[in-house]
Amino acid sequence: MSAHYTLPTDAVWFITGCSSGIGQTLATYIASTTTNRVIATARNSSSLSFIPSTPNVLKLTLDVTSQISIQTALTTSLQHFGRIDIFINNAGYGLMGDTEAVSDSDARAQMDTNFWGAVDITKTALPILREENPKTGQKGGVIIQVTSLGGRLAFPGNAFYHASKFALEGFTEAVSKELPADWNIHFCLIEPGGVKTNYATTSLASIAPHPAYTDPKLPTNVLRAYKSSPEAMKNWADPKVVVERLYEVVRDGVEGCNGGKGGIPFRLPLGSDSWGMQRLAMEEGLKEFGVLEGTSLSISGKEQMESIKFLRK
Repeated sequence: MSAHYTLPTDAVWFITGCSSGIGQTLATYIASTTTNRVIATARNSSSLSFIPSTPNVLKLTLDVTSQISIQTALTTSLQHFGRIDIFINNAGYGLMGDTEAVSDSDARAQMDTNFWGAVDITKTALPILREENPKTGQKGGVIIQVTSLGGRLAFPGNAFYHASKFALEGFTEAVSKELPADWNIHFCLIEPGGVKTNYATTSLASIAPHPAYTDPKLPTNVLRAYKSSPEAMKNWADPKVVVERLYEVVRDGVEGCNGGKGGIPFRLPLGSDSWGMQRLAMEEGLKEFGVLEGTSLSISGKEQMESIKFLRK
């Protein structure tokens, strides 16, 4: 995967989950402040009325859990604009509850939206970026997965949300390593921390506590209380600033990332909470890793490590 990408002045962005939050803010930002074009999608297209209606904006109904809906939306988009340069897999929601209290149907619905929806769009996007875009003179493009701090670290009461985001990060890392550089297809995992959207309210499905987990001092209940507090979002990031940075990163890249080559980073923590907590986790993880060295290396000789050097990138 090449590190550098040149954003066309008339780039076409395809964004899922635009009825609110980061998706709506990003679609509005592109439509209002750039010469780029945008395809804004949501389960109910009537919820897209807040996004400006201009010749550079196409609003479509899209259910990311339906492959037919995905194919219809992408076909319509290509017919309308001729190509798609940037795919933003943003649609998703939170699911909070003790793991024992979450039904299988609720857990699978979470995975269908947060993980499988992004997977199906990504798999459909690849031939568009590889085969359709070059017909218009633009080679390749960018696929951005909006995961979260919760795609790298897990917190109590959110087991299936984290499962969906961890899965999306692993899926994307593998896919990104499968593609030859000359396809000019780039991936970026956007990992926001707390953002002042409706994630903690209307976009959060909450399951009643399991009878064994009612003690208010238990971790899940402490986190519930934090999220329900009026002060919870006081220091969270402004979604307008989040999308401005996202756009700038796609347009300009980040100097020094990708092993010093610059360009679009594969992972982008956004917010002091995301960056800070991830760094702390890495530091603590390295300490633990060091303690385990003797036990780990006692299992096999250095030849085992030498045999998989080809996997390093």
